[in-house]
Amino acid sequence: MANLQKSVVLIDKPAGPTSFDVVESVTRILGIEKAGHAGTLDPNVTGLLLIALGEARKCMPLLNGMDKEYEGEMLFHEDISEDSVKELAKQFTGKIKQIPPVKSAVARKERERIVRSFEILETNGRLVSFRILCEAGTYIRKICHDMGEKAGSGAQMSWLRRTGVGPFSVDEAVTLERLEKEPEAHLLEIEDVLLKVGVKRISIKKENGQDVRNGKPIIGDYVSDFDSGIKKGDNVFFAIEGSIVGIGSSSVKFSGLGKTKSQVAKIDRVILE
Repeated sequence: MANLQKSVVLIDKPAGPTSFDVVESVTRILGIEKAGHAGTLDPNVTGLLLIALGEARKCMPLLNGMDKEYEGEMLFHEDISEDSVKELAKQFTGKIKQIPPVKSAVARKERERIVRSFEILETNGRLVSFRILCEAGTYIRKICHDMGEKAGSGAQMSWLRRTGVGPFSVDEAVTLERLEKEPEAHLLEIEDVLLKVGVKRISIKKENGQDVRNGKPIIGDYVSDFDSGIKKGDNVFFAIEGSIVGIGSSSVKFSGLGKTKSQVAKIDRVILE
């Protein structure tokens, strides 16, 4: 059974509640004091919300920047042809510049974001359905608005659903109702989540565990094993007998690493038992 304090749950958020409301519901259902989400969804937007529980919240910096995938619909103020919409979508693919909406929680300064793919699924008069894969922090509502301005008629987002976050799909997520029926059946261990998103693991000898938990720099002698491909500066997590004890970064390239008293990694956040 997964450790409740070091787990992540994938929730299929319904329309209506805020992301914070969903987090509160999860803490109530699981009987846990603290949790946090990776990537806010507006109240009327549905779909995948990653919620880290307890100590797993300390790993949020490694989860917040993942690409997001959405499916949605926009409403143009006049009929528009499929060819015209597809041509507009090309203009909003790749590097784009956005000014966050007025109601956003960030400063309204122009910033660059990357739209990796923008697929028009169907055009029906003024209604256009789409699928988009983009960098974290991209405002889909703003893309719909800006496309309407480019078209000369105006447009607005009519609905939106987040279908993916990094390697995770909404198909893996559970509703709050299902979580309530099976509260511990849908927990993902944070170690498995980090490995799935590509964070490498450094295994620490048990006898050196207290030094690591005290935040001491990690020297080569502490290391019992490590994943291949760790480069200098990479984000990593540290584990003792398979259980995470912290996150941090590598100080050296780990290929061919031998026993040494020199620092090979540093721990930024300690994960308590």
